[in-house]
Amino acid sequence: MLPGDPARVDRAAQVLDDFRVLGQNREFRVGVGTSGGVPVAVCSTGIGGPSTEIAVVELARLGVRTVIRTGGMGALGAHIEPGDLCVVTEAEREGGAARHYADPEIPALATTAVSEALLAAAPAHFRRPAHRIRVLSCDSYYVGEGRALDRMEERAARRLAEIEAMGVDAMDMECETVLTVGAAMGLRVGAVLVAHASRASDSWLEDYEPAQLAMLRVAAAAARDLVATPGV
Repeated sequence: MLPGDPARVDRAAQVLDDFRVLGQNREFRVGVGTSGGVPVAVCSTGIGGPSTEIAVVELARLGVRTVIRTGGMGALGAHIEPGDLCVVTEAEREGGAARHYADPEIPALATTAVSEALLAAAPAHFRRPAHRIRVLSCDSYYVGEGRALDRMEERAARRLAEIEAMGVDAMDMECETVLTVGAAMGLRVGAVLVAHASRASDSWLEDYEPAQLAMLRVAAAAARDLVATPGV
């Protein structure tokens, strides 16, 4: 499981059995535990593509076979409410690091078995049905995601119009890297995100940690079930 925030690694103690933190260097904090007897690691990636690339590559070298991004996102579609669970099936590629692992025209796709395992696990932990979504992964948080800054209002507005024209459901900064780099390394890949805010309704979660914890439970259940799924 790959959260962005190192602080969320410790919260896996509420989800996994026999959990312990192995250590931390820079933004990378790593812990291990089990889900239904299946070994599961949790490694924070930090923000954006380059640090996420490092995490995915090093985990693959250590023998990890499946990686699932677990994080938050800003929803664009009006059908997604703050607090909803979203399973990413594809990421539009506007990052940087992933372009060295696959040509730009190659789509960043989740492994079907991973997505289906996440969707199957979701109803036990979320009131509303999980969404299958397509995200835009961008390596800019502010203007690149259409957020206006002083002296940059017009540029940000044009950018937001570009994003809306893509028809994506949400934005994040790491899914493309997890899906593209992981696939290039021969891993099963997926992503499950909680909507922290909705750009459509200008609303957001005041406290998103309960939803994040429920999302970790979904990912842990999916990891357990994926052990019985052959292939990559």
